Amino acid sequence: MLAIRLRALGDVVLTTPAFASLAAGYPGRALVVATDERYVPLVRGLPFVSEVIGVGRTHAATLDAARAARRLGVTHAVDFFGNSRSALIARGSGARRVYGYDLRGRGRLYDETVPRETRHPGDRREHASAVHLRLAVAAGGATVPLSPHVPVSEPARAEAARLLAEAGVTPGARPIGLVAAGTWATKTWPVSHSAVLAARLMEAGQEVLLLDGPGEAQVTRRVRAHASAVRVLPACGLPALVAVIERLRAVVGTDSGPRHLAAALGVPSFAWFGPTHPDTWNPPGEAHGYWRTALPCRGCDRTKCAHWNCLPSLAPDVAANLVLAHLERHEGAHVR
Repeated sequence: MLAIRLRALGDVVLTTPAFASLAAGYPGRALVVATDERYVPLVRGLPFVSEVIGVGRTHAATLDAARAARRLGVTHAVDFFGNSRSALIARGSGARRVYGYDLRGRGRLYDETVPRETRHPGDRREHASAVHLRLAVAAGGATVPLSPHVPVSEPARAEAARLLAEAGVTPGARPIGLVAAGTWATKTWPVSHSAVLAARLMEAGQEVLLLDGPGEAQVTRRVRAHASAVRVLPACGLPALVAVIERLRAVVGTDSGPRHLAAALGVPSFAWFGPTHPDTWNPPGEAHGYWRTALPCRGCDRTKCAHWNCLPSLAPDVAANLVLAHLERHEGAHVR
């Protein structure tokens, strides 16, 4: 079995229940997962995954991934991503049956498709993990819980302890992890709002750790300019990031990969929603709260907006009160 999910971090995490579904539905067959090279360590530790193919960003790397899958002798391929590169890997793998979403221009590359979106009454939507599980079941997978799977190794835990000490986190403390950046500009709070939130949380006696990722140095500088006491996570690999999040009190801020890692690890979270929809992206369970804009255009899924004011209208002082109240209610939700 070949399962393909190229990016991004949160999406890969949300596809792990679908991976588990395929493994359970085809007992005795090896499950091979093709994903972006940076996410290979995350997937490799899953107990139901036998082999991981790292996929680079070039056309040549895409062809190499298809050849690697063909050499492994896959018989079924399931494309959980649905762009031209992932469809090419699925079709080029040599699989006898290829499954994917009924996306325009790519449906002919699959032998069987399912709708990417399903209709729900009113403003309701299907959770992203449920979408992927639906495709897995159509491909012969088993019905399994939607809980995401994230492995944590002991070496990563040791590295996490070192990183937290380097960041200046108080020994034994469980800081609040703050995500100030985001992959979409429109779904990301203004940096000034994140800085004010960090300051308000620290004034309330909380230790705040900014989860700084690749390419986010400018955001970090701007947050620290207004909240200089915030701790900053040093640069690290994905396994160490997972182990750091495991030790946090909560993850708050932009709905993002780190937040989905937190949910998989039993760590409470809180986020804000404007153009994206909480039905699709908010982790299930009361430990994962959110604040959503009241504007009628919310949930538009636009990555660009000429009159963007949905997230700026969510004031950081109010957000700080909501976060603190949420954590007070769900302090015992941390399972590790």
